Amino acid sequence: MAGRRENVIASSCLEELIFKLLLITLFIMPFSITANEVFMGLTILFWLIKLFSREKKVKVPALGWFFLIFLLAAFLSAMASDYKTQAFRGVWDIIRYTIIFFIVLDIIKTIEEAQKVFWVLVLSTTLWAISGIIHQFLIIKRDLFTILNFFALGNKNAIGQYLQMMLSIMLGIFLNYSLSPREKKLLIASILISLLALFLSSSKTMWVAFVITLAVFAFLRRSEKVIWGVGGFIAVIIIVAIFSAPVKEIGSHIIKGFAAPSMQERYIGWKQSLNMFLDNPIFGVGPKCFFPSKDKYQVLQSFGQAHNLFLQVACEMGIVGIVALILWVSFYFLFIINYRQKVKEPFYLGLWYGGVGYIITLAIGGITEPTIGGEHSQLFMALAGLLQLGVNKEEKIADNVLKKIKN
Repeated sequence: MAGRRENVIASSCLEELIFKLLLITLFIMPFSITANEVFMGLTILFWLIKLFSREKKVKVPALGWFFLIFLLAAFLSAMASDYKTQAFRGVWDIIRYTIIFFIVLDIIKTIEEAQKVFWVLVLSTTLWAISGIIHQFLIIKRDLFTILNFFALGNKNAIGQYLQMMLSIMLGIFLNYSLSPREKKLLIASILISLLALFLSSSKTMWVAFVITLAVFAFLRRSEKVIWGVGGFIAVIIIVAIFSAPVKEIGSHIIKGFAAPSMQERYIGWKQSLNMFLDNPIFGVGPKCFFPSKDKYQVLQSFGQAHNLFLQVACEMGIVGIVALILWVSFYFLFIINYRQKVKEPFYLGLWYGGVGYIITLAIGGITEPTIGGEHSQLFMALAGLLQLGVNKEEKIADNVLKKIKN
């Protein structure tokens, strides 16, 4: 009996350690690639120890199986790659962000813990945005809209995608969940700071994605306030464009759409990248192997990646990867459609809006960027895990009701 109690205590302490490591990982995610990898590695290590030390089997939800199918496709692609060392680094990257989904499901037991994850992400994003703005404009003193590197997240499009995803989550919670006056003020401040960072990022696709996100939220909520928000955001950009030549130029590129100068270069790069896929149609060149392969296919030097979600996966993972990607994206879309009817808890319903925002980020950003991988996918997997927790909670309530009826 005593030994059993000691095992329970040890298991509880291990879970608490894993949860804290997960929170640290999510907090430092946008700040440091190295620290992120170290703490993510520790989180995975201790979670695996916990996993192998318990007798119960892990229950994998349907969404999780589709993520695992994509991971399997990446592994098969790496096995067939001519760049195996680099390819298996790519597989590790996919493992690193995919496993967050399962860790969140296994470790987080209460809505209070889920809320801690949310607030850590909010605080992290806010401090990262403030630090990045100070670093860019006060320390290295870059001109407006030459903001190319906010610490770990890389270029302007990566910054824009991360901010668009976080803004979707924050707005979803703000619109659907009852917050204390203090929490509401903090969240409003975080939203405004993130909006400023999104504006300064000059990520044209994510400006468009954010406006579409607001429009979709307005439709879902039937909210005039959100509609005013859409108009206000567009009005600010128009007003700034009148006085700022860079903003005016960015605006003109958005209006031109596929006829914009930046798109002309992409057409050339896309055509060259397509040859990479056609030469390796089944398994591609290997995960994360686009860059070392591009010279062989004379891809533009400015193309460090394929600048398109499906083309990137096709080049690196072939038809096997494309099928796996289409499967999980399609199932995630169905998961989101059905979610609102299943989940009633206001907090998880607020997170659902973040899940909707991710679809928009993927759809708009995926036209010109890969949009999966690295910090963006870590953030998504944490969100997907929390959303799945919302479904699990409702299913557990339904099961308990059925048991009471039978008894």
